[in-house]
Amino acid sequence: MIGISGVARAGKDTLASCLKKIIEKEFDCQVEIVSLAKQLKSDLDKLIACNFNFQVYTEDNKEKELIRPILVAYGEAMKNKWGKDVWVKKLHENLKSRKDKKFYIVADIRFDFEADFFANERDAFLIHISKQGNEIPTNEIEKINDPLVREKCHVSHIWPKYHPDQMQLCDSHAEILWQMVPQKAKDEWKKILN
Repeated sequence: MIGISGVARAGKDTLASCLKKIIEKEFDCQVEIVSLAKQLKSDLDKLIACNFNFQVYTEDNKEKELIRPILVAYGEAMKNKWGKDVWVKKLHENLKSRKDKKFYIVADIRFDFEADFFANERDAFLIHISKQGNEIPTNEIEKINDPLVREKCHVSHIWPKYHPDQMQLCDSHAEILWQMVPQKAKDEWKKILN
């Protein structure tokens, strides 16, 4: 398993997609990108759609920024009610219940306790990504937690901001990061998958 962290709009999903292609080719296995926020977003999808006239999974930056405070507030309220690891537990239970053998990439590790959990319980290799020109956290929670998560990561990488028609260049950065993963970890993952 690989876990990816970084502030909003740093390119976590882009990196996950690039790594997915590399790992599927090298390991000849299925790779699934999973998210701690998937359940959170699912919980709020109908509310957002009915009141904002777009889906919570929007790719439009202006729409994302409009609803981000709602997502953050809901996530924090659930943590206050059910414990700080509520979203980790939900994803972990989901993955444990699966029978298929897949390589997982968690594309949204935002808190140090999440990084600790995936590193310790799932033997994840943790990557922190930053995008040039987008290093500033978007809210107080990111401002406090992003440096804590970055400290827990095995690798921290800054990549340039790519023009939308040059996104294929992200693949080369993902390849560099993949080469930074220790061979020992790759060998262990291959054993588990076979």
